[in-house]
Amino acid sequence: MQIDRILANRAQRPDVAAAAENAREQLGKEDFLRLLTVQLRYQDPMNPMENTDFIAQMAQFSSLEQLQNMNQSLDRSVGSDERMHTAVTNNMVTALVGKTVEVPTAEISYDGQRSTSMSYRIGEGARSAKFQVSDGRGQIVREFDLDVSSSYGQIQWDGISRFDTEVPAGVYRALVVAEDAIGQPVKADALHGVRVQAVRYDGHEALIWADDREFSFADLHGVLNEKNE
Repeated sequence: MQIDRILANRAQRPDVAAAAENAREQLGKEDFLRLLTVQLRYQDPMNPMENTDFIAQMAQFSSLEQLQNMNQSLDRSVGSDERMHTAVTNNMVTALVGKTVEVPTAEISYDGQRSTSMSYRIGEGARSAKFQVSDGRGQIVREFDLDVSSSYGQIQWDGISRFDTEVPAGVYRALVVAEDAIGQPVKADALHGVRVQAVRYDGHEALIWADDREFSFADLHGVLNEKNE
């Protein structure tokens, strides 16, 4: 008697029906053994299972067990890789304490005397980009056209407005606006250097405390050299 016949007659025996329904949903190696046991229990005494049939079904069970063991090994391997990646990232972030890194900002300062520099990054796919400096009222004071062939660059602002007049010293708004070929916005950020003060861990993510704010590791663009700080 084959398993297919057990499934066909499952309505006649409740315990066979239960095992068959479970096998239909997800047949694990325990389910396979249970179904085989039920099959042996209710086989026709006048027409018992042949040895070749029994050996074939045991071979199926062996193959199923090997596949499940392989899946479990792969799951453990993936979990181990994730833990390794987290450990490496955490060690890298810890080493940043005391270093100066570049993070996104919405401000640019002008001291009224010296030119100020500001870095920026532009996402992939940009066809045009501008660096805008605005005052407290949201009025654009100065605008720079950026080179989109590079994802990273710097601008120098000498405190001169777009009307060729010098602006007062203070903190201004910095905004990088980028668009793709069809005018859709592309992610872009103004950047400035801050010194990492502390690091904490939130689950699987390392968070950085710098400039009295908290940043994720993904916010960091790079680490500045001493000569660039």
